[in-house]
Amino acid sequence: MTIKSNFKLPMAAIAASLLVGACGGGGGGDNASSGAAPASGASAPTGSQTTSGVAPRTSVATPTYAAGSFQIVAFNQINAYRNAMGVGMLSQDPILDTSAQAHSLYLSGNLSTGAINSLPHDEITGNANYYADTPLARARKTGAPTTEYVGENVAAGFATTAIADAADCVGQALASVYHLVSLTYTQETIGLGYGPGSTGYPNYTCVSDFGTSTGVTGTPTGNSLTSVGGQQIASTAVVHSPYASEIGVALSMRPEASNPAPDVSAPGRPILVRVSAAQGIDTLTVSQYALTDSSGSLVATRILVPSAAVAGSTATTIADPNNLLPSGTAVLLPLSALKANTTYTVAFVGARDGAPVSATWSFTTASK
Repeated sequence: MTIKSNFKLPMAAIAASLLVGACGGGGGGDNASSGAAPASGASAPTGSQTTSGVAPRTSVATPTYAAGSFQIVAFNQINAYRNAMGVGMLSQDPILDTSAQAHSLYLSGNLSTGAINSLPHDEITGNANYYADTPLARARKTGAPTTEYVGENVAAGFATTAIADAADCVGQALASVYHLVSLTYTQETIGLGYGPGSTGYPNYTCVSDFGTSTGVTGTPTGNSLTSVGGQQIASTAVVHSPYASEIGVALSMRPEASNPAPDVSAPGRPILVRVSAAQGIDTLTVSQYALTDSSGSLVATRILVPSAAVAGSTATTIADPNNLLPSGTAVLLPLSALKANTTYTVAFVGARDGAPVSATWSFTTASK
């Protein structure tokens, strides 16, 4: 099932806001979609097929993006992060570049005139720069194969420079819950679009379209990623974000809608653990998930897991209130912002389908 939400927001709210599609994760023939800013939408993962994909890539072909462009900066930042995390680098897909750029122009053009006041994934026939209804339809119009899953991330913020806008676009997704899952999921390819804003509308828009083709099953929907196929981590692996020894980690979570913790006024930067899991088949349970600061003090946190993982977990966990986390994920949510310039240690102990898995690592926060 795909959940799409269009949240109305004025220009001031769009600046420094996030809309990421293809979020959540999913199962074979499943969806992971989102809509609106602040980071919104996301899909309830479905499906239960299993299949093989490819091992995470540690190198990809040099992209054709122009030096100094938004696209080359975002491409390099996303791939550097995914490679450090161990989930595999993404190849440039010119077809998805075209579809992503088309939607970025649609968003910029219609936001600037007031024809839309949200950041939807779906386009409306008759609006300026209309290209096609959904991310999948736009990719197929440009030449994507019919078996490919296509998911979309969208963000917006105050426009400054292409380089700064790229860092902001990527950074918003990394400091979220569902959208962090999405950005670091099983996809294989990426296309990037960018609207730099103008004097009349001083907000940038950015669009990332992701493609997954290898080993996929089921029928792609309008905005979807899949847990089946694509870049698959080993069944014994535990990947996480922040990754080990990461520096400059954000202090706070960027707002998301659907909100993963509506009762927490100002949560800290979410921490993600993921294992290989076919949606609806594999389960990651949690017995310990703790965050300590450099003084050894325990940080107040909440553990979010898919609902199927609550019963088997011995740690106190909360079922994802929006049912958007895919199988094999667990999120540790600090209940307040992290401290600046501080090294934190994460200790995770759990089980994948009853087999013990664990990870202990540290990261250091940014100066502000």
